[in-house]
Amino acid sequence: MNAILLGAEGHEVEQRTVTPRRVRLSRAALDRFAELAGVESPAAQMVASSGSLDTLGDRLGNLGNDAGPAPSEGASGPVDSDLDDVLATAGLVDGGVPTEEGGAVLTVWHAPVLAVELEMLVSLRRGKVRVRSWHRNLDDWVVCLSTGDGQTFELSWLSADDWWLELGRAAYVDTSTLGAAPDAEPIPAVVETPWDLLLATGEAVQRRRFELLDQMVSDYSGLTLAGDAPGTLETADDADVRRWHEQLESSSRGRLHAAVMGRSERGRPGAGIVEWVLFHDGWRSLTPFRRDGWNMVRIEQKSPVDLPRELAVRAAAVTS
Repeated sequence: MNAILLGAEGHEVEQRTVTPRRVRLSRAALDRFAELAGVESPAAQMVASSGSLDTLGDRLGNLGNDAGPAPSEGASGPVDSDLDDVLATAGLVDGGVPTEEGGAVLTVWHAPVLAVELEMLVSLRRGKVRVRSWHRNLDDWVVCLSTGDGQTFELSWLSADDWWLELGRAAYVDTSTLGAAPDAEPIPAVVETPWDLLLATGEAVQRRRFELLDQMVSDYSGLTLAGDAPGTLETADDADVRRWHEQLESSSRGRLHAAVMGRSERGRPGAGIVEWVLFHDGWRSLTPFRRDGWNMVRIEQKSPVDLPRELAVRAAAVTS
């Protein structure tokens, strides 16, 4: 049985091969696009979201439901005719109504079966930058919306087969543009350490209470393992553990938080989380686990191309 793709008004939308597109739109243009379709603006959702998973069910949406028009924000900004011209050039609107492709984009956005929301905060030489990139998947369609300031957006749509490329692109950062950090020796590719120790030492470094670090590390002596790969870890010396924990807090230059959301076969919404920290030599993932009754965290070197794989594992878990 073939799945039927419905538009915002409940009418069937012809399914076809996705022609990948990427367009830059203002907040006003996105709001106008949603207004013409009679649904809530994707831009408004992104800007208003706190990042909490409390509204998980609502953000996944329901296929064929009308989300309602976005509230009017007054008459300031470009006139509607100018915005309609911009949307027509992007292939989203024709004659004041969404095109077939434009309708499909909004349908996928408001009623996905799988969603990924990424938020990245990076400290660059020119200052701190916060970027959000939300991805929605339905059948063979993936719709992505990204912004760094809440006013200018990049809207793209592509085939699900190419989604992994877009996820890797979202995590790419040119490390040569990062803000300065204290010179330090490299941290091993894999470090497994107590979660409470990581939190406590991070708090001490933030408060510049460096004299507390030795005692904190001593309280968890022998529990931290390190090495080049998960299968080759060895117990680390307390002096190294202290240095690594100080570096993890003082030398980090960014964080990535990704939530993958879906519904199980019973219709229950679920989410999986990926947390990464950025250093001058690249990303490191933070993965909690249990070892011998201890709450531990694995800090492992990662590349942007590893993000799609980690999200796929969590997607399988929330949709099973």
